[in-house]
Amino acid sequence: MNSQILKKIYYQTCCYELKVFKPGNHSIYSKIYGMNELKFKYAAKISSNFLANKKLSFGESIFLSAKKCKIALNSNYNLGIIILCAPILRVFSDGFKNFKQRLNYFLNSISEKDGEQIFNAIKLVEPGGIKNYKGAGNVFVSSKLNFNEIMRIGSNWDRISKCYIDNYKEIFDFGLPLLESTKQKTSQEIATEILYINYLSNSLDSHLKRKFGKEKAQIVMKKAQILKKKIKILKNNRILLKDLDRYLKKFHLNPGTCADLTVTTLLIDKIRDIFKFSL
Repeated sequence: MNSQILKKIYYQTCCYELKVFKPGNHSIYSKIYGMNELKFKYAAKISSNFLANKKLSFGESIFLSAKKCKIALNSNYNLGIIILCAPILRVFSDGFKNFKQRLNYFLNSISEKDGEQIFNAIKLVEPGGIKNYKGAGNVFVSSKLNFNEIMRIGSNWDRISKCYIDNYKEIFDFGLPLLESTKQKTSQEIATEILYINYLSNSLDSHLKRKFGKEKAQIVMKKAQILKKKIKILKNNRILLKDLDRYLKKFHLNPGTCADLTVTTLLIDKIRDIFKFSL
C-alpha cells in the first residue's frame, strides 16, 4: 500500500481517538492535567512520518518516532501507540492478503537489532512506572535474553508485549469483533466508547499496574466491569462515563494501555472499512 495513504490513515485515527470519551484518558471532553490535545496530534503527526517510511528498518521507525516525539514534546504522549501500531502499518504496507498470517511471521522475525532499537525507545521515553519493574527482562539492565524472550516475560504483565507474543490476539479475537458488531447497532463514537470500556474491563491496564500497582489496577478494572453492565448501546452514556472519569482523574489514574489498544483496533478497522478485505 502507498505509504502516504497509511500515514494519513494512522494520523486520522490518532486524532479521532481524541474525540472519544475514554474515562481516565485525554479527550476533547476531559483532559489529563498538564497535557494538551494539540500535542497529542503533533505526536501523531511526527510518528506518522517515521512509521510509514519503509526506507527505515522496523526498529529505526519506532526509535526515531519515540525520539522525535520526546524531543519535541518533552513528555510521553504516544509510545504505546507507536509500538503497537508499527507492526500493523509495516505489514499492511505490503498488502492485505493473509494479513494475520503475515503479521505473525513478521512478529516472530523481528531481528535483535530492531529489538534493541525498540528497547532503546522505551529507555529513552521512560513510560510511567517502567522503572518500578526490577525482574527478569528489565530493559534498563544488561541481559543475555534475546528480544523475543524479553517480550515473552513482559507479556505476563504488559498487554502490549503480549500482542507481540500472541499475534495481537486480544485485538483480533476480542476488540475488533466487538467494535464491528457494535458499529452495526450504534454510532462510531458510542461503539468506540464501549470498546474502550471493554478493554478496561477485560484485563488489568498495564500502565496502571506498572505505575500504581496491581491492587489499584484491579480496583479500576472492577469499576469498569460495573460500568460495562450499565452502558446502553442505543443511548448516550456520557453521565456514566463522567462518573468514572472524575474518579480516575481525581487520583491521577490513567489507563493508557487501554487507550493504546483502542487506537490500534480503530486503525485496523479503518483500513478494513476503506479497502474491504478479510483478515
